[in-house]
Amino acid sequence: MRVARLAVSLVTFADVMRILLQHVRTQLYLRSLGNWTANSLEGYDFQHSQRAIDFAREHGISGVQIAVKFLDGQFDEVFPLPSSESTIGARLVA
Repeated sequence: MRVARLAVSLVTFADVMRILLQHVRTQLYLRSLGNWTANSLEGYDFQHSQRAIDFAREHGISGVQIAVKFLDGQFDEVFPLPSSESTIGARLVA
């Protein structure tokens, strides 16, 4: 019974939080490569910040930040992408 409750909690948490790439100047969210939207619910959910960082680096997308969005919007946050050097350094240490 306890495991079932934990699984429901994890699924619920994943459903309410999204990790998006947001263009700093336009405030639009990445939907797909070259496709942007004003609606955060239509933006591509990377599910993990490192996936968003890697995608932006691999596709040469600049001028973006990581947006952490919640359904109610109360705890939404944005974070600048780390510099390439700090990302590489963190991977070498880990």
